[in-house]
Amino acid sequence: MIIFTDHALKRMRGRKVTKTQVAATIKNPEIEIIESGGVKLLRKKFKDKSLEVAIESGKNKIIVITLYWV
Repeated sequence: MIIFTDHALKRMRGRKVTKTQVAATIKNPEIEIIESGGVKLLRKKFKDKSLEVAIESGKNKIIVITLYWV
């Protein structure tokens, strides 16, 4: 189950990112970086730019913290 924080939903609207793009990045990232505190940064390329999604993983759930184009 993917859960979106209010912050992530605001960023999705402002940056024109779809839930489908976020799910694709989570399911099949090209780059995965593990940060301190258990936060993972997942990156996937879409056309001419890459989407980076910051997540926390728990039991049967993934929490999307924020996201941005790089």
